[in-house]
Amino acid sequence: MKASEFSPSILVVIPAYNEQDTIERVIEETRFCGPRLQDLGFDLHICVVDDGSTDATADVARHVGVDHLIAHRLNRGLGAAVRSGLECGRSHDYDIVVKLDADGQHDPRDIPDLIHPIANDEADVVYGNRFPRMTYRMPLVRRIGNALFRSLMRQLTQWDIVDSQPGIVALSKTYLQVFSIAGDYNYTQQILVDAYHKGMRYDQVPVAFKERTSGHSFVSMKYPFLALYQIVMTLILARPLRVFLPIASVFLGGAGLVVVTELILWMNGIGEKPVEHVNLVLGLTILGVNTGYFGVLAELVVRHRS
Repeated sequence: MKASEFSPSILVVIPAYNEQDTIERVIEETRFCGPRLQDLGFDLHICVVDDGSTDATADVARHVGVDHLIAHRLNRGLGAAVRSGLECGRSHDYDIVVKLDADGQHDPRDIPDLIHPIANDEADVVYGNRFPRMTYRMPLVRRIGNALFRSLMRQLTQWDIVDSQPGIVALSKTYLQVFSIAGDYNYTQQILVDAYHKGMRYDQVPVAFKERTSGHSFVSMKYPFLALYQIVMTLILARPLRVFLPIASVFLGGAGLVVVTELILWMNGIGEKPVEHVNLVLGLTILGVNTGYFGVLAELVVRHRS
């Protein structure tokens, strides 16, 4: 189904993995937003991305009826599921895409408020902020992880981010045309870094957040490591020099440190030669130059494609 040619249209993407107990309720609650969105001039459409579920998630979604049902044969990860949903939004020419969790922790009635900055042409990426309206106390480990990633995202984007991984996000057509989600595990930090380096505008809106009552979260102890890896990959795809230039500087700085240290030792009669570890200095210098050169080439490729 194509987006309406006459009215602006919104696609709500609901990635789901083994959420047969909640998916019907989430779809129906999302539909309740239809009249309010119509009042704002938007047509509502729903896309469920079944990420290789082993239960009846896809069957329930098919029975309830949605505009798009995308089924991954295997579980590929939340990032891959969101990517499929955003590609659906782009290929069908939707004006706004909203990503909503399938576990029922979010309230779809927040969607009209979430899209408001995009509808008013004030933002391209709008994240929900769960903390003012959270109905339960998040576990300590989660709160620490949120704080660390929030701080990292603020440094990488220069945006005043309050909640860097809310689970409910709105994206404009402008961003849909250029988005890149390289990693399959998670999407939230990838979108922030990618959008920032592609010149998008950011905003955040308070949203409700309830405790999960069924299913299992994909977040585990491996989350920080996989998420950090994906952030690095996103940076490489968006602005390679921001990754390769610091690495090149470490190699070249190490070579310089060895040279200066050994020169000082030689001048004070401690070393036998001005530079004793010549091979080490040459190796570090070659690594530094090649890394910097590769970063420059990658940056030129990225800018040419954009």
